[in-house]
Amino acid sequence: MMDNTLHIVPYTKAHGQFILSCQMNHKVLEADRHYINVEGDAKNLEQDHLAFTGIVNNDPIFAAGMKMVWGRVAEGWVIASSEMWKHPIGVAKAIKKDFARVAKENNITRVQSAIRKDFKQGLRFAEWLGLEEEGLMKKFGFDGTDQYMYARIF
Repeated sequence: MMDNTLHIVPYTKAHGQFILSCQMNHKVLEADRHYINVEGDAKNLEQDHLAFTGIVNNDPIFAAGMKMVWGRVAEGWVIASSEMWKHPIGVAKAIKKDFARVAKENNITRVQSAIRKDFKQGLRFAEWLGLEEEGLMKKFGFDGTDQYMYARIF
């Protein structure tokens, strides 16, 4: 796969380890780097049929998916390296397409995600994915930052 094309494959912990060991995709998110356990966090995101990875030239540049919380409620997540900015439209379209597919195929009725209050691009992206703001959670982040809860009902 050395053709500069974005390929979507099932997520593995090795993909997550690679992405989490790279520079984060936004300077606001660099503050969270101190709280990331690359080995454990990457493995924790691996859940059958609920996550996918975008690969360019054999390197994972982003991964996204859902982690079941209880019943048919899932937590949505995205991790990405700075390399994703070389393919922003392809990455965004892939996440939007597979986000809805994963929810429907797995009978998920609610996907929620906490997004840093100061991560404006992340807030806009969540809204573009169809998530709606539900409220501000004060001091919810790893580093005590405020975060908004966003959710989408399927």
